[in-house]
Amino acid sequence: MVNVAKEKKGDVLVVKLNGAIEESVDFEQLIGPLTKEVQINCKGIPRINSVGVKSWIKYFQTLAGKGTQIKFVECSMAIVEQINLISNFTAGGEVVSLYVPFLCEGCKAEFVGLFTVEMIRKLNFKMPFAKCPKCGNKAVFDDHPDEYFYFLMNA
Repeated sequence: MVNVAKEKKGDVLVVKLNGAIEESVDFEQLIGPLTKEVQINCKGIPRINSVGVKSWIKYFQTLAGKGTQIKFVECSMAIVEQINLISNFTAGGEVVSLYVPFLCEGCKAEFVGLFTVEMIRKLNFKMPFAKCPKCGNKAVFDDHPDEYFYFLMNA
């Protein structure tokens, strides 16, 4: 079940999605028609199945076809995976920020850090070390840059 929260910020409608995107998701019913500019916050999406992907693409392609400017922010790891796998997953929308996986070298805790696409490009896709929120030790990027950032490297 997906929960949707909408908030108007100036001329931009911010839509926060929370929950798994599965066969029961009806974006048109949940979100409805949108303004000219929309920001989709994907932080709360832990997974998306194949039927959910089809619904997602259909809805956002329809919006893009109507001239809606779409920006995706705080993309969860599940969303990043789909963007990398499916070329039209963003329906021409812009990915602004995404979560990046880290692994602590000390306690082996896994956590994510939020980065803007601009920052990732400035870092030349080489993630800096992070500080573990549990033990304070050094944490490293926990994926392969050429795979995790594939959609950015090939944009």
